[in-house]
Amino acid sequence: MKSRCRLTPNRDLRLEPMGSWRRPASSRSPSLLFAFLAGALLCLPAAAAGELSPGTLELHSPLRLPDLDGRELDLRELRGKVVLVNFWASWCTPCIEEMPSIQRLANALRNRPFAVIGVNVGEGELRARAVVQQLGIRFPVLIDKDSAAFQRWGARVLPTTYVQDGEGIIRYLGLGPLEWDSVELVDLLTRIAAGESKVESE
Repeated sequence: MKSRCRLTPNRDLRLEPMGSWRRPASSRSPSLLFAFLAGALLCLPAAAAGELSPGTLELHSPLRLPDLDGRELDLRELRGKVVLVNFWASWCTPCIEEMPSIQRLANALRNRPFAVIGVNVGEGELRARAVVQQLGIRFPVLIDKDSAAFQRWGARVLPTTYVQDGEGIIRYLGLGPLEWDSVELVDLLTRIAAGESKVESE
C-alpha cells in the first residue's frame, strides 16, 4: 500500500483553537509539536480536511537549507516579515493541489512584509524543480533531502504549513491542504503582517 496523501482541498476554512499550544518556556524544544502530532501519520486519511490552528510556539531549530540553485537560505534573514513555511513532496497529491493557492497568496501580498518558503521533503533538486516549473511556482523552494528539517520542526504529515510572525514566533499551524488565497486567509495574513492580529499567550 502506497503512503500517498489523498486529501481534498479544504473548501471551508476551519480555525480551531489548540488549548495546549501556547508559548513555551525558552528552554523548550519542538518536542511540543511532536507531542501534539504523536498519533498522526505521514499522510492523512482521504476523508481528512485541512485545518489551521492558532496558538503560539517558539521554535529553536533553525531552517537553513539550499534552494534549487544550491544557494543556502536562512529563515532568520527574513526576520521582520511574516513567513509562511510549507513542507511538501511531489508524490503528495494534496500538496500539489495546494501549491497554486500559495503562489496566488504570495502574489496578493507581494507589497506587504510577507514571504513564502516551500520546503521539499525527502527528494532531490530535479524532482522538486520539475514540480516548480510545471506549476509556475515563483517563491523560493528549499531542499530538505534527508527530511531532517521536517523532523526537527516536529512535522509528521504532508502538507504541513507554519505561519511565523515578524518576531520569529509560530502563530498558526496548518495540517493538510488549505485554500491559502481564500478571502479569510488573505485577510488574516494581511492583518498579521500589519501587526493587527495577535494570538493570546495566556
